[in-house]
Amino acid sequence: MRDGQLDIYRALLMLYIPCVIHVMYWLGDGSEPFMSLLLVEMPLIFFVAGASLSVSRSRRGLWETVINRFKRVVVPYYIYAAVLLCLGIIATTAFKATGQSHLFALDLSQYGIKDVASILLCHDIPQFPFIWHLWFIPIYLILSCTFPLQVQLMEKTGKWIYITACALLFCATLFFKDFALVKQVLCYNIFMVAGYLFYKKAKPATTALTGAIALAVVLMGVFIAGVPFCPMQGHKFPPDWLFVAYNVLVLCLVALALNRITLRGNRFLSIWSERGYNIYLYQSVVFAIVHLVRQKTYADIPAPLVRAALDACLILVLSAGLSYVTYPLERIVMKKMRLK
Repeated sequence: MRDGQLDIYRALLMLYIPCVIHVMYWLGDGSEPFMSLLLVEMPLIFFVAGASLSVSRSRRGLWETVINRFKRVVVPYYIYAAVLLCLGIIATTAFKATGQSHLFALDLSQYGIKDVASILLCHDIPQFPFIWHLWFIPIYLILSCTFPLQVQLMEKTGKWIYITACALLFCATLFFKDFALVKQVLCYNIFMVAGYLFYKKAKPATTALTGAIALAVVLMGVFIAGVPFCPMQGHKFPPDWLFVAYNVLVLCLVALALNRITLRGNRFLSIWSERGYNIYLYQSVVFAIVHLVRQKTYADIPAPLVRAALDACLILVLSAGLSYVTYPLERIVMKKMRLK
């Protein structure tokens, strides 16, 4: 039976990412310490992903999981990339014809082999604005595709031994300056494994104790070791122990709060849950539109909160509205490819 609460959590996180986090960071509407305090979206996303796997009745093997993730993650990304490239070709043609820049001065005639490779590897779509969100895709692919192997290990070792091993393995990477991708994978793996092992299974006392330990680590790090809390973005890329500890604290607080309430869904949240990944991808188009609109209209409004509210409302409406075009397009293409 499908867990309706997880669908609502997923929808709210999909709303939170573009309308709050990316409005603050991408459009420059945020300020410290709020930007750092609110930078908790990705650990929660991976926790929900792990929780979804824990309540799923289907138990796919490794190869079946890889095929499924390719269909559900990589193919939609390639469709999205193709749409952007079509827009880029139009912009490039306009630039060549008029000599004036359009759509952020795109010129795809400058593409080389490295640029094409970046697109194919789900890493980047060069020259396009507001593409920073694509870093998530390789991390999610690695974790989701290999998770069946982790499930087998969990069953053999026990949940507390395994989650501790995941944390220690991540801590071991902190002694190395490089290996950013490995650090990201091992960091978010902690939260994905936690979602799988502890969603609706951890006692409130255990959650509270874990949160208290995380709080102690954060306080000792900031006030005793002198590690600056802000900006948290510096602790996120690549992730370090403070980023993990703070997000464990937030996760525990959220879990304790949600244990006492049941959220009600609606049609609007269903859209953001069902089309969440599609909306996540095409937010670059939405942000480009909002950026152009605000430059022509309300960019000079002296009240920062008003600008942020206008940005968030536009992102909210345009993201949902654009999904009525991009999501059916994605479904049609996948159906033609017999992947739906």
